[in-house]
Amino acid sequence: MNGAVVAVDMGGTRIKAARVEPDAAGTPRVVSSTAVDAPGDVTGALDVLTRLLAELGDRCAGVGLAVPGLVRSDGIIQALPGKYDGIVGFDLPSWLRRRLDVPAVVVNDAIAYGVGEATHGAGRQATRVLVLTIGTGVGVSVIEGGRPISTGPLGGGISGGNVLISEEGGDLVDTAGRTGTVEARCRADRIVDYARMQGADADDVRAVYALARDGHAGALRAVEVYRSWLAKAIAALAVAHGVDGVVVGGGPATPDAPWLPGLEELVLPRLWPSHHLSLAVSALGDAAAPVGLTHLVWSS
Repeated sequence: MNGAVVAVDMGGTRIKAARVEPDAAGTPRVVSSTAVDAPGDVTGALDVLTRLLAELGDRCAGVGLAVPGLVRSDGIIQALPGKYDGIVGFDLPSWLRRRLDVPAVVVNDAIAYGVGEATHGAGRQATRVLVLTIGTGVGVSVIEGGRPISTGPLGGGISGGNVLISEEGGDLVDTAGRTGTVEARCRADRIVDYARMQGADADDVRAVYALARDGHAGALRAVEVYRSWLAKAIAALAVAHGVDGVVVGGGPATPDAPWLPGLEELVLPRLWPSHHLSLAVSALGDAAAPVGLTHLVWSS
């Protein structure tokens, strides 16, 4: 049976770590977790990782690390703009292996999340799965056979958030300052922006959802606008990658999200004839990335 894995999500503001162990059926389960503030340079990051590995790494079989940047096929970070000065080009996989003397995997965070949902979450019945993670940006990965569809810094479909789906400009931009992209139109704060454009007084996504449930006309219109853009994004990425399953995750992607009903009906007509797919929201939530990292370690 596969052993315990220390799974670390090295975000720009927080570093989250979990110990993942197989249950009686061999399914990975998070048994403990912790989070600390992220430092601004590689030296501080390595100090934090050393403490987390000491805390969670007793008798583990491997370690997995996810980062929000471009990662080469050998696990070395190629780009991580504005975060952890000095970490680009640093051989993190070798550093991790020396600390625990176990296999180590380093991947992009969208890939870690996508592998989790594709192997043990909402996409496990599909052959090739498109996974979108909606948050400050829109993370995208494409997983087949439990692994990203290709390797390298742009492997796994992670550039999907930059796909252009509109020629409209305006003030709605993605995290790179571009307009009209999947991320510019579908990131989480767009739900609030669309609601305010329709006259709804809402400070966050939950408030928009609450107003929509109460029948507020502006919130309902905002939901329709967001659903329409998300459908266009999913259809474009699904056609490009030839997937038969789509999973939408992240904070706004809850089972009761008001944009979920009718979303599949908007996506399907935009696919090519005879192309069918399943569409679901995340089943694992915050556990998706740790579970995905564990699967990658176990299969490495």
